Amino acid sequence: MSQIEPRSRRRLLRLPARYAAIAAGGGATLALLVGLAGQQALDRWPGSPWAWAPLVAGAGTFALLAGGRALERERAGAQAAARPRLAWLAAALGLAMLSFPGFSGNLFRPLPTLAWLAALGLCYGAFWRRGGGEEASFVRGREGAARRGGEGTLPLLDRQGLHLSWHALALVGVLVVAAFLRLYQLDAIPREMGTDMPHNYQNALQIMRGNWMIFCPSYPGRESLFFYLLAGYSKVFGLSFFSIKFTSAMVGLATVAALYGVARYLFDREVALVAAALLAVSKWHVILSRTGYRASLMPLAVLAVLYLLVRALRSGRSSDWVLAGMAVGLGMYTYNAFMIVPGAVAVGLAAELALEGGGALRRRAWGLAGLAMGALLVFLPLGRYALEQPQSYLFRVATRVTSIERPLPADLAGVLVGNLWRAAGMFNLRGDEVALSNVPYQRELGAVSGVLFVAGLAYALGRWRRGHYALILVFLGCLILPTALSVTFPREVPNAVRASGAIVPVYLLAALPLVLLRRSLASLARRVTDLRLGQGQSRLWAGVQAGLGAGAPAVALAVALLGAELLETHHAYFEEYVAHLPGRNYAISLEIARVLDDFAPEGQAFVKIWPYWFDGNALRAQLKVMSTSWDWEVPELDPAKPPLSTARGKLLFIVHPDDQATLEMLKAEFPGGVAINHRDYNGQVAFVTFYGER
Repeated sequence: MSQIEPRSRRRLLRLPARYAAIAAGGGATLALLVGLAGQQALDRWPGSPWAWAPLVAGAGTFALLAGGRALERERAGAQAAARPRLAWLAAALGLAMLSFPGFSGNLFRPLPTLAWLAALGLCYGAFWRRGGGEEASFVRGREGAARRGGEGTLPLLDRQGLHLSWHALALVGVLVVAAFLRLYQLDAIPREMGTDMPHNYQNALQIMRGNWMIFCPSYPGRESLFFYLLAGYSKVFGLSFFSIKFTSAMVGLATVAALYGVARYLFDREVALVAAALLAVSKWHVILSRTGYRASLMPLAVLAVLYLLVRALRSGRSSDWVLAGMAVGLGMYTYNAFMIVPGAVAVGLAAELALEGGGALRRRAWGLAGLAMGALLVFLPLGRYALEQPQSYLFRVATRVTSIERPLPADLAGVLVGNLWRAAGMFNLRGDEVALSNVPYQRELGAVSGVLFVAGLAYALGRWRRGHYALILVFLGCLILPTALSVTFPREVPNAVRASGAIVPVYLLAALPLVLLRRSLASLARRVTDLRLGQGQSRLWAGVQAGLGAGAPAVALAVALLGAELLETHHAYFEEYVAHLPGRNYAISLEIARVLDDFAPEGQAFVKIWPYWFDGNALRAQLKVMSTSWDWEVPELDPAKPPLSTARGKLLFIVHPDDQATLEMLKAEFPGGVAINHRDYNGQVAFVTFYGER
């Protein structure tokens, strides 16, 4: 009797904890299932406000059940930033001032560029101090744990050989999936260059020919960093439409790896792996990575800023603040939507310093000075161009937020509120209408990631004072503004490309619920194991039963959810996206280029370009035999004028199918001529080739 009483007492004491584990694990699972049902209801009845109820209720319930479980790394103690070497700082400023005039004319000239780079080095050196502090000890501790063979290590060779953990193998698998989705059929999807890629082609070509532009001024103006990456790749492998897309695809793949690193730094390796997996199978990011847009650099630049900001906040080193500022400055060379990031940094740091308490601004003063100095010095060449040509540098942004191209709406406040609502709804309700950026009107997130995002947002809002959630939430709010602020063109809201920076906070938040769910179910499995042991079962058998009861299904559920997201993305991109492209992904410029190249050895060819749409830049970029001059583009064909009045021999004319007047005139001029219709993949006539001879 004396042996039974203590055991019974332990069981009674264990009962509330067991019920708590069941409630946390089962309730969290049920909450996410309710959220998935809500997302399905939202897809079916997008106009009903009640369709939001299950999604929001499921997310809120999940946050309440999981809010007590921490995923974030704790905030480091605020450390004062060291005073810089003022002599070095003065030298850096002096070199910067000397280099500034040399950037006139929108060129990176050798001597000014060397002086500018030296100024950047001196600026970093002025703030650098030997010693790692808290951040370095944190990193050394983690490295030491890894060397000792931490959790999940799986030896593949002997003790002196290679060691890979299940986690590393899983990460490799994630990157393989990411590479497949970004590279499979990259040459064929999308096939048409459209209106932007010819400009990208020409910008890279100019750089390859020695025109070291700071800013690419071709309409409507483009930041240059992507084109330098493209030019470097094309110097080795050749410049083409494929090389443009391949460069952006590689940037996208690097972004998946970078998100893993940043998520691990902010949370842990499990959150990092889930975040990378969700981004790897993200329809939004897959499309962005494959289009060849310079905006593919935006998420990667945001990740660099976020990582270095958190690193500076944790370490307190002034040199880390300088690096964060340099990342901000470099991001200004990526895409015009990045102009919002300095504001996001300012607001985010204000929130972080407020959470640190009194004296934070004084302690961080030199660090903040280094942040501003690093950003301004890197921005210096682009700033010179912005001063010289503000109408070119700011043109695209100004057309969306001012009356420069279209009058501002009378109800400006109402339009802005509507824009904000549509921008917020792009994740779960209605996405971009542009066929090249999205399956028209389809939500930007998948069903699984959409529900996880809302649940993760609710969880982060409940814990905003902990970790660096405040910074992540500020970045999320700010990075949807580039699309929401399009007040003169509200029809363009939401815009997946302008909001691409929001990809980073969205997938950081979306990873949290899946990890919380697995850990809640794992906790339930441990409770079951304890109960089995208390009933006298062997530890092995109890562990097997618990694993089958909760642990294994938790992993299976996570894999199933990621698999469902992968299947949705594969169907959305390789089937629906292709079906919605013009002509079902028909490349009219490529097909015309092939016709011209085939005919070039036989005679003269002309393209009638007016009054119908025609993109000569896309056509010229894909010609291999035909001359790339403008001689063969004719706005009109008149028998009494060149080229009809002077041309002899075999002739080819390419005409728009709606231009029946020109086709009738050619038939009259060349009675023996032949007209051939070229059809797109929908069966519609894309263009007509007319062959004649004199």
